[in-house]
Amino acid sequence: MSYCINPNCPHPENQNNPLYCTACGSKLLIEGQYQVVKKLSDNDGVAIYEIEVKGEESTEIIKVLHIDNPQFISQFQQQAKVLVQLNHPGVPQVKPGGYFTFLPRKGNQKLHCLVIEKIPGENLQTWLKKNNLPINQELAIEWLIQLLEILDLLHEKQFLYQNIQPSNIILRPNRQLALTNFSLEPQSAQSDFVALGYTFIYLLTGQPPSTLLNSNNNTLNWRSKVPNISPKLADFIDDLITDKQPENSQTLRHKLRNIKDDLSPQLTSKKSHQLKSKLLLGSAILFLGLSAIQIFSHFQNKFNDELIYPENQPRQIQYKDIGEFLSENKGKFIVGGIILILAIGGSHFIGYFQIHPKYLMLSLPNGVSLEGTLSTDSERVYSVVISQDGQILACGNGDGTIQIWHLETGEELGIEELGIIEGHTNDVVAIAISRDGNILASGSYDGTIKIWHLETETELTLQSHFMRVTSIAISSDGEKLVSGSSDDSIKIWHIPTGKMLHTFRGHSDSIYAVTISPDGKILVTGSQNNIKTWNLETGTEIYTLVGHSGRILSVTVSPDGDKIASGSSDKNIKIWQLETGKFLRTLHGHSNDVNSVIISPDNQTLVSASSDHTIKIWHLETGKLLRTIRGHSRWVSSVAFSPDGEILASGSFDKTIKLWRLG
Repeated sequence: MSYCINPNCPHPENQNNPLYCTACGSKLLIEGQYQVVKKLSDNDGVAIYEIEVKGEESTEIIKVLHIDNPQFISQFQQQAKVLVQLNHPGVPQVKPGGYFTFLPRKGNQKLHCLVIEKIPGENLQTWLKKNNLPINQELAIEWLIQLLEILDLLHEKQFLYQNIQPSNIILRPNRQLALTNFSLEPQSAQSDFVALGYTFIYLLTGQPPSTLLNSNNNTLNWRSKVPNISPKLADFIDDLITDKQPENSQTLRHKLRNIKDDLSPQLTSKKSHQLKSKLLLGSAILFLGLSAIQIFSHFQNKFNDELIYPENQPRQIQYKDIGEFLSENKGKFIVGGIILILAIGGSHFIGYFQIHPKYLMLSLPNGVSLEGTLSTDSERVYSVVISQDGQILACGNGDGTIQIWHLETGEELGIEELGIIEGHTNDVVAIAISRDGNILASGSYDGTIKIWHLETETELTLQSHFMRVTSIAISSDGEKLVSGSSDDSIKIWHIPTGKMLHTFRGHSDSIYAVTISPDGKILVTGSQNNIKTWNLETGTEIYTLVGHSGRILSVTVSPDGDKIASGSSDKNIKIWQLETGKFLRTLHGHSNDVNSVIISPDNQTLVSASSDHTIKIWHLETGKLLRTIRGHSRWVSSVAFSPDGEILASGSFDKTIKLWRLG
């Protein structure tokens, strides 16, 4: 079943999963990948649904804001921005492009949407009922510390949770707590602490605080329900609900850790007693086991001497029998041994043949050789670039770093690591380098762009996007930088001063890709299902190119300025005429998202990188597939040419960059 998110739809439930709602005609496959399957709640103008993601087995949550109110929209966007920036198990994760707007058919109000992680586990209200008992003070301290740490992260971003209650706190399977159902009502940091105090009174007593109220003096008589609680911990909770605590979660965490330290001898003695009992039991079992082995060995020898080996029969006959037994069953032992080896090391064995250079040399197409593999400390390499002089190779990583190497691209490739640049607080997903090689720019999921002056080793931070920066490009004269973001905007910056010059708006969804024509006059941007070209100087929109049925993840312009190439999550590559916007051809061949496309310096070939782990080389003019390179063991996220077109660099989520020589 598919569910329509149009708030005015008379019959939102659709059977047989059609593409459009049978009642109102709105799209049911949102953003080309999200199918709503169940409505979970609709409170305070925010509807929450469960969704399935196309091509994935997991389910997610989508929050849809129905209120067309600037204040609520701003709060909703702030919530999205904070969740995007935080990478902590205590809050739901937001994927790239998770915030977007959706316009129902025949509607005049955009719906603001946010796709977030569906946190596994159960909420504390359910957990308490299932276990049929309140928590002890040891667990209360552990959970308080976890929740104060989460609130500290949120308050540091100037964001208030404002909705703490047991039903909104999820206990993950790994025992980590997480907050859900963020509120949009503006309150104060103190309100988070007060709600936290009432929540723990409920968790410690098993009763709603309202049932413990003494109407005579307007106080809560909850301590008598927890007779063994530490007075210091009880005072800490009472101070929370009576506004006596400082409005600073760091101070509260410090006080709580002191309380924990004071209680630790008592708690430790209980644990050590349990551990001592287990050790004694284990030792007894071990002693009995060893004794049994000795006794069994004694009786076995005695049995063998008295019954198996009579005085008139030599013992070597039995050894002969054993030898015959082993000989007869040799095949079974060999097969069993092989199975055991495969069971223990199978994954390493397979991984060796997937990525080992010896295997790659056997599998590479004619005219392609692997010149080198560079390992990174990050699990994900998002973006790779090579400078115009061919001497600098750089990559943006999932751990927030940038790595730089010096290249010598002669007959023999020389590689020397220059260093690692740190500064971003989240994944670096886009990097660009100026034509003269002096400026390196980086865009990150932390919402910032950084300009790195490589000669002077100085940096400049550009910040205006309120969501993830997804792509960047530098003009050929090195004066301008273009950035695209999940906030649906494109921004133009003056590199020497860091000043923002313009903001272009025209796409209704996240911007996934940007590039600038070689002459610096035309900007090309990719979003959901469409590509736009702009006059970079005036911001005037020139063309909208449609044809893809998914996110446009990469756009590039040929070095001669004649053609645009685009790669999409619909697994296809499309070629367009830059000047006229005319569609030329579609290249089919990948079995998953096309993450990166680039055209060779001689304008003859196009190279594409895909989540299907392959790199493909195409003839640009005819669209013929020339070669397929298989070498990475995970998604290939980015490709870049050396200026002579002989070296191709590829970055992957398998932690490596590979350098290929193309003949």
